[in-house]
Amino acid sequence: MGRIRGRGRSLLMTVALAVVLLALAGFVLQAMFSTTRATEQQSDALIVDMKFTEARIAVAMQEVNLRHYQVEPSVAVRARFDQVAAEAERNLAEIAQSSDEQTRDDAKRLLAGQIAYRELAEDLIAKVADSDPDFMAFDRLQVTPAFYTLQNDVDDVSRAYHDYAQQQVIALGKRQGRLLVGTAMGFGVGLTLVAMIMRMVLGYQRRLVAQAADSRHQALHDSLTGLPNRALFQRDLQKALARDGQSALMIIDLDGFKAVNDTIGHHAGDQVLIESGRRLAAHIQSPAVVARLGGDEFAVLLPGVTGLAEATTLADRLVAELNRDFVLDDGPAAISGSLGIALSPAAGSGDADELFRHADAAMYRAKRHGGGVVVYDPGADVDQHDDRMQLFADLRVLVETGDPQGRLQMYYQPQVRLRDARVTGVEALVRWHHPVRGLVMPETLLPVADRGGLAAGLTYHLLALVARQAAGWLAGGWRGRVSFNVSTAALGDERFAENVLATIQAAGLPPEMLRLELTETGIMADSGAALETLRRISASGVTVSVDDFGTGFSSLVQLRDVPADELKIDRIFLSNLTPGTPDEVMVRSSIDLGHNLGLEVVAEGVEDLAILAHLARMTCDYAQGHALAPAVPVGDLPGACWTAETTAAAALGYAASSPAR
Repeated sequence: MGRIRGRGRSLLMTVALAVVLLALAGFVLQAMFSTTRATEQQSDALIVDMKFTEARIAVAMQEVNLRHYQVEPSVAVRARFDQVAAEAERNLAEIAQSSDEQTRDDAKRLLAGQIAYRELAEDLIAKVADSDPDFMAFDRLQVTPAFYTLQNDVDDVSRAYHDYAQQQVIALGKRQGRLLVGTAMGFGVGLTLVAMIMRMVLGYQRRLVAQAADSRHQALHDSLTGLPNRALFQRDLQKALARDGQSALMIIDLDGFKAVNDTIGHHAGDQVLIESGRRLAAHIQSPAVVARLGGDEFAVLLPGVTGLAEATTLADRLVAELNRDFVLDDGPAAISGSLGIALSPAAGSGDADELFRHADAAMYRAKRHGGGVVVYDPGADVDQHDDRMQLFADLRVLVETGDPQGRLQMYYQPQVRLRDARVTGVEALVRWHHPVRGLVMPETLLPVADRGGLAAGLTYHLLALVARQAAGWLAGGWRGRVSFNVSTAALGDERFAENVLATIQAAGLPPEMLRLELTETGIMADSGAALETLRRISASGVTVSVDDFGTGFSSLVQLRDVPADELKIDRIFLSNLTPGTPDEVMVRSSIDLGHNLGLEVVAEGVEDLAILAHLARMTCDYAQGHALAPAVPVGDLPGACWTAETTAAAALGYAASSPAR
């Protein structure tokens, strides 16, 4: 009887165990389904929240770039505006594909507002570019109200979806709590299974939260240095200016950074940027902020600064840190810093864009003075900034219209062959006859073109002018070669070779009469693409000269691979060209190197006839400079060639030759 009762209890326990296990299994399955669904809802909510946040940032950056374009209407600023506008519309369009009807409606409404604002902004950009005097009224009455309407709408929507995402997180946590209580009543196997499920679910949740946080961090921080980017820095600056007290803004540009990129490589340049950010951050304490604005430009914000003395003391320390040598993987590098300081009004009501412009203007004045620290001075900086902007605007008109009045003119300097004192070629040098400023020289013209993105267009325009003039000399019976300087921006154009060959063919100029001059740093800036372009040029018959040789620190391996026909020794090595000096060693070595590589060697900047004779004794092939003849307009070139030949013949002891045609 006892055995029967025991079997009954065992069966009852087995049945009970089976019921408990089945109930536990059903509970777990139901809980898993509910948790998975909640996790998916949370994931969708976080993704939508992230995309609305990114769209909100992009909308704000549109306004920043639009204001920047009003101050500095350049191709680069317009490109940044288009980029962030496209990013905002892309994010909103992606959200508009959501399965949730309310989300789709919100995204479509914001997208329509964004497109309307962008169209108004593009109209404003066109008015600014056309110097339309009504652009400010148009901005105040239409563009600015449209932006604030869009900004408020996207802020409200973004906050609402952020709150919804947080609610999903809380709801998921509650479901997980109920699952934990229920499974705690089960058997060990059930507890183990629940623990595994919880571990997986919690891990997935942490990854989602971490991914969302990482996305927000990446949107507001520079990926290379880890410092705040321009968007986050702008937000911090706005907050600082909204508070009482004075703030100091510093804009820092690295002098010599381009040379590091060009001569050592972009990896070394990245190391310099990372180390520069570290050095700046090491001297900054909260609530101060250091950020990378882009390229080799950094910014420092000092909220609540006590005055100019505190700001300049810190600025001096920061510049001194940047002036210390950088120890890189590929060797040491030396750069310096140009730092501009601007102070906000003490009342704490300054305008962020205006403060940026002031600090930027002071930084450029520091660069012109060779680096260091410069404090914004309205009398010294505003006029120069406006003057630079006006020069850029005038030059852009010339390049875009083809210069119908011929204000961009080519001057030519004769190059004398030293073995017989004959002019065999000339170098083309640009001059800008500005209607207000008079004669603008290349040292002013070319930096304006390069910084404004006009260098390539200017190069092609001037090359066409030179090709036509040289073809005219050929028709007159003179086959002298013309050397033409090429900008780095033009060399980087993927259609550079085709454009050069099409230009000289249209002018009727034989390829062998054109020699392209490129600097060492220009050739090595993107050595793979640049060398391939030069090989295509060289195969056509156009010759290549390596200009400013000795100043770019290119390696012999790089020089060996360049399809060059000529080395041009820079003028800095000729000022002290006397026997036994380091300059003589440098010049003699360059001549020997060029000849051993089968290249012709030209010395430029010859200012003394004794130096000319010394170059001839060192077997230099050609020379040019004011001692022989200056650069002259095309109409004065025959006389300049005759003067150069006569002067060279007398200095070198040759019989006078007949004038060059």
